[in-house]
Amino acid sequence: MGAIRCPFFHCTNVKRNGVRNGRQRYTCLTCSRSWSSKHRPGRKTQKLWRQYAFEGRTVASLAKEYRLGVRCIRTQLAAYVPPRIIQRPRLVAVIMDVTYFDDWGILVVIDPAANPKLGENTVLYYAALEGTERTVDYEVATDTIEAMGYSILMVTIDGRRGVQHMLEARGIPVQYCQFHQLMTITQCLTKRPRLPQNIELRAIALTLAQTNEVAFEAALVAWHRKHGAWLKERDPITRRWSHERTRRAYFSLVRHLPNLFTYQHDYIQEYMAQAGKKVANTTSPLDGRFGVWKDKLRPHRGASRQRIFTILCSFFSGRTD
Repeated sequence: MGAIRCPFFHCTNVKRNGVRNGRQRYTCLTCSRSWSSKHRPGRKTQKLWRQYAFEGRTVASLAKEYRLGVRCIRTQLAAYVPPRIIQRPRLVAVIMDVTYFDDWGILVVIDPAANPKLGENTVLYYAALEGTERTVDYEVATDTIEAMGYSILMVTIDGRRGVQHMLEARGIPVQYCQFHQLMTITQCLTKRPRLPQNIELRAIALTLAQTNEVAFEAALVAWHRKHGAWLKERDPITRRWSHERTRRAYFSLVRHLPNLFTYQHDYIQEYMAQAGKKVANTTSPLDGRFGVWKDKLRPHRGASRQRIFTILCSFFSGRTD
């Protein structure tokens, strides 16, 4: 064992000789001395945390396995410090979104095209939020990412006009999540609309992922030319719009149209082709991670907010497991 040397005469002819009190024993075949490996509390804490956070083990099951008290296990888990994210500044097309845990949330920014083989971490930034998200939270995230040396090529978001205006004012292109746009259409028109006008409008919306901005805009213009008068009908008594939900769906598409196909812009496609990466037209890569992280937190329901945040930090670092 080249990595192990005799601590007495630095001999290299060493072999393992069983375990005593949970510590590895070694014997030197040259000088016949024996010794135990040094106690490394940090290594045990890492192992406990991996079992607790990543494998979903409970404190009680860990206490039973290691024949320790519950309080002792909790003390060791409390001593765990999640590793820092290794930053490798580069040009990135990021996704920003927030997920909530009861009365608090966490804002996460990821680079879905990160290459782990090059040491690029997917999560670039995260921060706990009190209450609902605000535009200033996204502004702080953007400032921090740029201060770390990253250049933001494009940002994919799921709404919030204030965030969109803030990013565009800084000269950062914004991609509105196409999946969230389709969800808005479904909420307004349902999955199986009955009116012919709604059927046609939903059919146009379903082509989002397969078309481009010019063709999509032409389809919307043709639909409005055909059904514009119908869309403007009002109730003769209340004077309210007769087809309010259809109007909401149509004008949602019109309002978000300039940001629905940002990922197809020539300069973005050119760069990503050179880098061998793809840009995201939805927030699904981040939403999927939210689902996985929350599934891993399920065995720890009832844990303190600080403990949950520490578990999430260890997930974000990508190096604990």
